[in-house]
Amino acid sequence: MATSGSSSEPEHETPDPLREGVREAVLTSLARDLEQRGAPTGRRLFAAGILGVTGALGAVLLLAGHPFGHHPPWHVTVFSTVWAGLLVVALATSFLRVRTPGLSLSSAAEVAILALALAGLCSLACPDRHFLTWWLASRLGSALEAQFGTTAGAICFGLATTIFFAGAATLLVFRRRPQERGAVALPSAAVTLLLAPGVALQAVGQPPSIVVGWLLATAIGAYLGVAAALLARDRLAS
Repeated sequence: MATSGSSSEPEHETPDPLREGVREAVLTSLARDLEQRGAPTGRRLFAAGILGVTGALGAVLLLAGHPFGHHPPWHVTVFSTVWAGLLVVALATSFLRVRTPGLSLSSAAEVAILALALAGLCSLACPDRHFLTWWLASRLGSALEAQFGTTAGAICFGLATTIFFAGAATLLVFRRRPQERGAVALPSAAVTLLLAPGVALQAVGQPPSIVVGWLLATAIGAYLGVAAALLARDRLAS
């Protein structure tokens, strides 16, 4: 009398040729994907690294040329290092076209990089390396300072310049996708992040109200500049 469970049906094993075929197909697919994506990714990373190092060197030389006699040496070292690191990250994000569903990080990075480049060009053209000193000595800046105080003059300077940098950069490189989240907040945050080390270095030694006011004005100006540029583009397109 046969007992149940004393024997079982033999398991069907996958034939060796089929196993080898699947393995070969997977390896071939991975190799093709690496060939198609790995090489361009490597080239973009290399280019981002080269440009990042070049930009970092330029930032260091730009800061080293400033007559910051009231700064200890480590100030310029720390600020230029932070600036260089942020620039390399922004360039890598831009070159690798980093994005998430609904968030275009690479486009935001491109806006910030261009805004920083515009700020650098304007700083080279400025007759005084202490930008706030130059602004407060100008006719408009001195009038604002006399009427509302130095803090208000610094806030107006940061607000006006950042609106220009962020707005111009947005018009030139940013392309908003339909129903994209963070279309204003993300680029403006990136612009603020890249401009903040330079603002902080310029404001070191000033009263805390000027430091905080200038940084807040930079953040608000970046948001207003991006928003105004996108609004102007939408109005022109309609």
